[in-house]
Amino acid sequence: MKTFKCLLALTLAAVLLLSFAACSGGKTETETTTKPEETVTALPTGNFTFTTENYPKMGGSLAAKPLGQAVTASVLSISREEADGMISFTGSTTDNYNALVDGKFDILLAYEPSEQALAYAKEKGFEWEMTAVGADALVFICSKENKVESLTTQQIKDIYTGKITKWSEVGGADSAIIPYQRNKDSGSQTLFDKIINLGDDLIAPAKDQQIGSMIGLLEAVADYENSADALGYTVYYYLTNMEGEKLNTAKILAVDGVAPTNDTIASGKYPFVNDFYVVIPKNTPEDAPARILYNWICSEQGRQLTEQEGYVAR
Repeated sequence: MKTFKCLLALTLAAVLLLSFAACSGGKTETETTTKPEETVTALPTGNFTFTTENYPKMGGSLAAKPLGQAVTASVLSISREEADGMISFTGSTTDNYNALVDGKFDILLAYEPSEQALAYAKEKGFEWEMTAVGADALVFICSKENKVESLTTQQIKDIYTGKITKWSEVGGADSAIIPYQRNKDSGSQTLFDKIINLGDDLIAPAKDQQIGSMIGLLEAVADYENSADALGYTVYYYLTNMEGEKLNTAKILAVDGVAPTNDTIASGKYPFVNDFYVVIPKNTPEDAPARILYNWICSEQGRQLTEQEGYVAR
């Protein structure tokens, strides 16, 4: 981190040269209500210094919070504790996208927008611009007491459509599977709906089997009564880097024989991989702090910082 702070203490003229080189190589994509664009143009000349007064209002998905802390602390040369007080990575991913539409945030570090977020942006006539900065994975978890180590994609689909109801059908004990789900506006449920893609065939969860937070789902699988029969899902980075103690009592299942790791996520060998993004309003001016920060995050320096925080960088 010392290297980053030294580099970021320089004028933004030098930083913007790196940003332009990294963000103009066809990596940037504009999604949702806009057509893809191949480049993001950085401010070509001039100096810029971020301060606590001009720093963009940043929010995003909970699993992206460590990256938001690292970016903010590095750019402003402040502690991570101070940085945490300047950003907001709470609430659902959908709430954060809606807050960007409403102008409550200037920039997001977030997982894929839900259908609700896309519909809200369309209703408001809002367009955003987003670049994939990292990859994460949807992972399935069960109790360490469970002898099942791997599920196939088809078995997961059959469990969540009600065709498989007992662990014995997938190599486990003769007990009923308790298949937890997340709330619809969460980032992990958006990933589940996209990747597992069950549509209307997804079973309606019992009231106590739909969990409103990622930590709540982890606790249901790892800590609560009957957790030995529980099955749930979350995102890999959140579990392994932010709530790793839950792996004392829970375990991550392999899928189709492949265990999720940073290497298998980066290579795509693990089947349930999806990107996360830096996002700004499409009409953000080139000299606006949010645009300048956006360009830096997708520069080579930003990529190195993403990797340093333990993410799979794009």
